[in-house]
Amino acid sequence: MEGYVELFDYIERNKSKYLDWAARLISHPSVSAHRSGLKECAEAVAELMDDAGLRPSVHGLENSGPVVLGTLNSEAHATLLLYNHYDVQPADPVEKWTTPPFSPTVRNGKLYGRGSADNKGNIAARLAAVDALLGVLGEVPVNLKMLVEGGEEVGSPGLEGFVNRERDRLFADGCIWEYGYRNRRGAPVVYLGVKGMLYVELEAAGSGKEVHSSWGAVVENPAWRLVQALNTVRAPDGTVLIEGFYYDVDYSGEELLDNLSLEDFDPPSNLLQRRGGKLLRTLLLEPTVNINGLSSGYQGPGSKTIIPATASAKLDFRIVPRQDPAEISRRLAEHLSKNGYDDLRMRVLQSYPAARTSPDSFMAKLVADTARDAYGVDPVVIPSGAASGPMYVITDILGIPCVSTGVGYHGSSVHGPDENIRVDDFVAGVKHMALVMLNFHRYMHLSE
Repeated sequence: MEGYVELFDYIERNKSKYLDWAARLISHPSVSAHRSGLKECAEAVAELMDDAGLRPSVHGLENSGPVVLGTLNSEAHATLLLYNHYDVQPADPVEKWTTPPFSPTVRNGKLYGRGSADNKGNIAARLAAVDALLGVLGEVPVNLKMLVEGGEEVGSPGLEGFVNRERDRLFADGCIWEYGYRNRRGAPVVYLGVKGMLYVELEAAGSGKEVHSSWGAVVENPAWRLVQALNTVRAPDGTVLIEGFYYDVDYSGEELLDNLSLEDFDPPSNLLQRRGGKLLRTLLLEPTVNINGLSSGYQGPGSKTIIPATASAKLDFRIVPRQDPAEISRRLAEHLSKNGYDDLRMRVLQSYPAARTSPDSFMAKLVADTARDAYGVDPVVIPSGAASGPMYVITDILGIPCVSTGVGYHGSSVHGPDENIRVDDFVAGVKHMALVMLNFHRYMHLSE
């Protein structure tokens, strides 16, 4: 800590400027689900990179917002890659926000606005760390590459192709992923991986038009058919019933959970279905399936007695390392066919594998040790987050160890109304990123 006094003081003195950087990004309504504001926000990211000392370039993608790639060549013998995204979730329901979602506001020690935690506050914190190191040392003692995409919230379309095309330009020795938070005990949580995703839509077709419900005794109702099909996919205790679904599940890293409690992860306790057992293993290391939406028939006021024309459901499978999303998709189709539901139409909307970095990697040790210095408490290191993201482009395509940490906290309301970060956590996150950059070369070479 003593050796970092000047650096930490510089960050504290400039925190208003760095918060303004975050606010500048939050003010852009870059909602990828609506394909709105993406180009403008990409340009704002590029401007901030330039302000912080990186050289930005903007790359258009056909089915997503532009990718912004920033570089800083320090002629060091180590290179750090930073991954972030500037797109955000829709702000609905807007009426639930205390202040407008794209009008960033600081109150009660917190910065409010859509994207403050996911993920614009983290973009600003990483650029602030670069600015602070340049301000104190006159250099950043590691080569930097910062990849900021505009489609993470809709499955990162085009990102894999971009990474494959730019593989040589994206070469690095390690990567910091986009997000992280402090739990209820104040400990920063460090993730060594994320789950993968298979997102599908199932549709049961009826007669093609609404039919009077008096025909329900003899006419197949697509809503009933869909519900009955869904009932074959998941057991009441949450077990996925697709044959072979669990064949390749990998529980490596489970030892990291031994001293942790589910309460450290702010669970919606009033909604928990499973009780007892190894809940953390279930949450972080096991695959699962969820229904995201059901749509069929009449939903308006009063009554309308009809047999719906169609029925559809959207499902997401959160998958783990060694599970192949294409194989899971094939097994789902076979499962439906074997159970007599081969007439259902299935469409894959998102698909990518899980990713995991070894707890013995230099990146895991670097991020954990520097988190302790930046936050003043021991971090919580977990093998994987429960959420999904395209980390595989880093770990599998580029072959780079990747660890995730960030400036959120357990009350950040990510994806919800009044999304926010605490100013103190943001400042600690800037310090953490600066220490990662400062110590990267040493930890990398200690591991060799």
